[in-house]
Amino acid sequence: MWLNLRIFLCLFVLLVGLGSVRADSLTTPPESLNGLRPGTLTVGDLTKQFGDPKVKDKGGLLKLYGGSTDSTMYGWFMVPNPNYTVPDLAVETAQGSNHVDLVMAIGYDGLKTEKGLACFAGEDVMLKAYGAPDFVFAVPMNGFVLREFYYVKQGISFDVAPANQGGDRQVIAIYVTYPEYLTRAIDLRKQYIDQGTGKDITSQYNGGIAT
Repeated sequence: MWLNLRIFLCLFVLLVGLGSVRADSLTTPPESLNGLRPGTLTVGDLTKQFGDPKVKDKGGLLKLYGGSTDSTMYGWFMVPNPNYTVPDLAVETAQGSNHVDLVMAIGYDGLKTEKGLACFAGEDVMLKAYGAPDFVFAVPMNGFVLREFYYVKQGISFDVAPANQGGDRQVIAIYVTYPEYLTRAIDLRKQYIDQGTGKDITSQYNGGIAT
């Protein structure tokens, strides 16, 4: 189901377009996933640590998170499962570059942020660790609402979705990139809202808790 969410958003970006160009100077984010962070990381570093990537394909998420419109995605499976097609660890680079601009944990709890948060943590745990978000984008998706939480200065964003029928929500994906890119990503979401897709629900979390 989560793969379908990402495909939907990627296709939407392809339709809308994001004319971003990598800046000459970008801020290395203070956040990371198990110490992996854009600005200091290359695909070669990951290959030395995890072996050759099991997935290499044309990217699609980097432009959604404020980066290059042409990118390459590399993925590694941390848990053997021949039926699973979404990599646990994924990164994207601008096309033709070896430097990682986006690090992602997708439905895998073995990659932790600097505050010890991993996928499947509850929304309340995320809010307790990170406080009030800078921006929250809510978009209907296949019968439920996906919430994207942005913490710009930390260089991190969380996808949060319903965990059960009781309304509890949990983190399903984590993205680490440059603060400048997240600022662009928020601007893109605001364009979506102006066009009638999704809502800005940041005010619901001004105190660092859901209201």
